Amino acid sequence: MKQFLSVIFALVIIAGTGYLVWLGGKELLIFLKTADSKLGAAIVTAAATILVGISVAIYSQSRIKTRELQEAHRESKIELYNKFINKLIEVMAGTNELTSTLEPSEQNLIDFMVEYKRDLILRASPSVIKAQIEYEKTAQKSTDGKTLFRSVDKLILEMRKDIGLSNFGLNSMETIQIFLKDKSEINKLK
Repeated sequence: MKQFLSVIFALVIIAGTGYLVWLGGKELLIFLKTADSKLGAAIVTAAATILVGISVAIYSQSRIKTRELQEAHRESKIELYNKFINKLIEVMAGTNELTSTLEPSEQNLIDFMVEYKRDLILRASPSVIKAQIEYEKTAQKSTDGKTLFRSVDKLILEMRKDIGLSNFGLNSMETIQIFLKDKSEINKLK
């Protein structure tokens, strides 16, 4: 009942405001028709200047607020994506017999992913979340490294884009080449 009354009250206020604007506009038109043409032109010019000024101020304030919000979230996104990249390096280095890094246990990976996904939901852009889902689908059903590495490459590129880095000039799979000891191995994957 309380919600119904709130809706009715809002509709009455909107209708009343609309009616007052209509009356004011009607009176202004009558005044402009009867007034001197120079005075009318001056009033219209002043009104247009005021409206444009207010519009520009509102737009610029909106852009500033959006930029501040993005900058505030950027640091936490960098931290989150850095955790993912570190775990990815840990997994890849753990499978390389030339490194002293141990491959993380399955429980360690599960615990990491639970925490990572919780933070991902609250911080990542929609494109990063979609790339993460695609990566997980690929990881579950893929039997070849090529498809899996392509989905990891796409996820990393989306993360870079989300924190404001440009991907211009990066070719397919170049983010994966960084992890390979022999860069020519990437040709076997394509």
